[in-house]
Amino acid sequence: MKISAEALVETEDVKDIYLIENGKETKVGSTTEKIRFVRINGRDAIERVQTLNSDVLGNRKGITIIEKTTFRPISFTDYVNGTQQVKAEYSDEGVHISIKDSEKSIKLNGYYVDTFSVELILRVLPLKSGYSLPLNGFNATLESEVDIHIQVVESELFKRGFDEFVDAWKVKTYFGETLRYYWIDPASKELLKQSSMIGDGLVLEFCRG
Repeated sequence: MKISAEALVETEDVKDIYLIENGKETKVGSTTEKIRFVRINGRDAIERVQTLNSDVLGNRKGITIIEKTTFRPISFTDYVNGTQQVKAEYSDEGVHISIKDSEKSIKLNGYYVDTFSVELILRVLPLKSGYSLPLNGFNATLESEVDIHIQVVESELFKRGFDEFVDAWKVKTYFGETLRYYWIDPASKELLKQSSMIGDGLVLEFCRG
């Protein structure tokens, strides 16, 4: 399937981060996402910068750059407390990864996406009841390929702000064995919420205020 980012717009968004332990909710930080259009080596591209600030989860910044017309990955860079931890640079042959003082190249075949671009991909898919899509992914921090499976669960009334409600698609997404849920506003193409089980009775949520 051909995936294009033409429907996306440049945005800046802030979400609160919550840890929910056995039903008890605690705010533990915030995350900022900036999406902008750039030119990389003559190609139209999208740069997504996600910054996480949390005393509990740490301070991270991930920069994902993908081709605008195909969603093919160009690069991913991960920073922890301001220090670069991982740099992945993609080419037709595969991916070259630099982690601290070590480097390696991994051959990748066929069409694949960077796992950190999935939150962009979800916003441009033709989501509807019963929709599903498998993707081949690559996670640079894990240095491994990941099978991704996207499936629409249902349409759910989502409260946005104090008195605004929208019909959002609730989307179940597997990254290998890891399951996350996303809520997508089909009109604005906005990612409203993300939820994942990270331990026994422990849920991590990113939610628009």
